[in-house]
Amino acid sequence: MARKTLLKLVQLIGNRIGVEIDELDETNEATEIVEIIEMTYDEVLDRKTWEFMKDRTLKMKTRDVGDTQIFNLPLPTQVQLLKNLRYRNDNGDITRIEYVEPIVFLERLEGRNASDAFVTEIANEDGVLLKIRTDRAPTYYTSFNERDISFDAHDSTRGTGNIPGDTVILADVKPVMDFTDPTALLPIPERMGGLILNEAMATAAQQLRQVQDGRAERIARRQGIALRDNEPATNQQAQRKNHGRKTSSGR
Repeated sequence: MARKTLLKLVQLIGNRIGVEIDELDETNEATEIVEIIEMTYDEVLDRKTWEFMKDRTLKMKTRDVGDTQIFNLPLPTQVQLLKNLRYRNDNGDITRIEYVEPIVFLERLEGRNASDAFVTEIANEDGVLLKIRTDRAPTYYTSFNERDISFDAHDSTRGTGNIPGDTVILADVKPVMDFTDPTALLPIPERMGGLILNEAMATAAQQLRQVQDGRAERIARRQGIALRDNEPATNQQAQRKNHGRKTSSGR
């Protein structure tokens, strides 16, 4: 299925249940269809970590204005599992830094001398003072709340706190969709759009018309099975299985 805007998806579902729609919020039914599409989108993407959601590269978010926890950087909203975090070191190279458990993070910081010129105490969101180094790039990190990454250090000569532009993260993500923008496209592989459309059609028929849309249900079922079995467009699973194997020519 060719990619369609949110408004087009709403119109297709509206036509299926006998409602003409020109704008997303022009009628209660139009608004309800948008909600059904959003619910279906979330449900499909929550079924499993689809291949297109894996191993995505991003940068950390910028702190809110006035945030005094300058040793923190917020995780991007779409991150579901952080796998790898890299930061620009003192030589200018982007290198992987170590993850440690919160208790280990605290123990390491407690070993620092707060009177040293390059150590400053900064309170976290719970009011606990953390001894953060200010003379170098971070070398390890943790998270106390699953929303922010706490670093052990920042280089005060480069700015106030840690810098999102100096980060690279590798993570499994759930793409964020703007369900208020009629021109928005679902940020998913094209063939998954058909599954969401047909599941949303079936749901809309049931919820808004109290009837079953058997055809949409059957199509959605077939599409779901096909995606589950043959999802990776790059055939990554096969590549992983064959990695390192010799060909018949021995090369």
